[in-house]
Amino acid sequence: MKIKPLRILAIIFLLSLVFNLYLSFSSPYLNNDDSYFNLRVIENIRNTGLPIIYDELSYGGRFIVVQPLFHYLFALFSFIPFYFKIFPAIMTSSLVLISYFIAKEITNDETSSLFTALLSGFIPLYSIVLINQFTPYFIVLPLTAFLLFCFMRLENKKYLIYFIVGSSVLVLMHPYSFLLIFILLFYVLLMNAEGIPIIKLKKEIMIFTLFLVLLINIIIFRRVFLEYGIHVVYGNNPLSNTLNIFKSIYLIGIIPLCLGILGVYQGFFKMKKESIILISSLILGILFLLLIGMINIDIGLLFLSFGLVIASSLSIKFLFIYLEKTKFNSFKNFVIIGFVFFIFLLSLVPTYISYNKEFTNLNDFKWLKENSESDEAIIAPLEYGHMISYFSRRKNIIDSNFLLAPDPKQRSYDVNLMYTGWSYNKALEISKEYNAEYIYINDNIKKFYNIQDLKYVQDGKCITKVKENIYKVIC
Repeated sequence: MKIKPLRILAIIFLLSLVFNLYLSFSSPYLNNDDSYFNLRVIENIRNTGLPIIYDELSYGGRFIVVQPLFHYLFALFSFIPFYFKIFPAIMTSSLVLISYFIAKEITNDETSSLFTALLSGFIPLYSIVLINQFTPYFIVLPLTAFLLFCFMRLENKKYLIYFIVGSSVLVLMHPYSFLLIFILLFYVLLMNAEGIPIIKLKKEIMIFTLFLVLLINIIIFRRVFLEYGIHVVYGNNPLSNTLNIFKSIYLIGIIPLCLGILGVYQGFFKMKKESIILISSLILGILFLLLIGMINIDIGLLFLSFGLVIASSLSIKFLFIYLEKTKFNSFKNFVIIGFVFFIFLLSLVPTYISYNKEFTNLNDFKWLKENSESDEAIIAPLEYGHMISYFSRRKNIIDSNFLLAPDPKQRSYDVNLMYTGWSYNKALEISKEYNAEYIYINDNIKKFYNIQDLKYVQDGKCITKVKENIYKVIC
């Protein structure tokens, strides 16, 4: 008996979900420092009904800007045990379903659509950006993908309503809603370049989306725009944004990259189909933003990998069409089995290997909560800033909320100097400047800075070890 395609799709979805849940629950903590900031905002909403506006623990105390829809939404679901692990896994796995229906719209072929769904379920980059991380990105990517699917079917009133509601949710959830604008902009450019007319309804919905994204973001981030002007696009980020080509190829996946590029070529230059032009716009738009440094590299690659996976559906379709014309058509079932094997070998295995348990023991932060004063700050690398605030309830020197932060570039330099510098007096000067009484240093920090310990601790009596990973400034 032949298995129905939707049953196969359900099996792929469940495989992806089980895989994501297994990785998530294999770690005692969330795999991303930003996740703990989101948990703090949700806790504040549950306690006061409001998000955090002034964060007394971030940078020693400062105003912050958040788009609270994400936090209000999960404040409603926070009664569910481990909601911060379960929902990211479900939403990440939903890409399997969305990919299938987009691929079906492009190819009108069940086999290639199912293979596309399987590819989308296991992308190595998911391990870095989505799995076991409680950030808006696990909603932003599936929602953007769903909006692209709705855009392909705007003539149907149902999908028009979905697009309007979905785009409104997206713009209230995260500033990366501007990605949708760039995708649609490149869509217009490519359609005009090919001489393909755009229907009036799509023109109207694109204008609506443009004004919606601009208006809502200007309202929410008005103070940020006034502070930084046009430089707001770089987010006051002190970190370098360097693209490693070979690492990027590995994280995207060999199969999506090769088949995706071939699919874009076939769809854009041979078929000139509107739906594949939209996916090509996604790929080109993200590449453009990566080249000019307007988007975080990992997030950019995440969207890029999704676009390449969808484009690969055309390559898979043409592969099986070519196979039917050859003598190897009688071995089609073996080809399918072999293809599945290569997907698991080159996609699932790298996804599993790429997953690292970033934080395995955070008891030191809990110790700091019990043994330090509430107005004291703790020096730690940027990647630990939100965990200091969440677990210790103490002030951090720097965290990843760079917008409106007081001089994050100088703070990043000072924190790095605390770990790499030789000067005892300079270390004391920095600790006094930020009212920091404790310095946190674990094995991962030592490995990152390539040090055995703080180099200046033997030069005086004002910095003393009070715990294996903690120094205290006592003078």
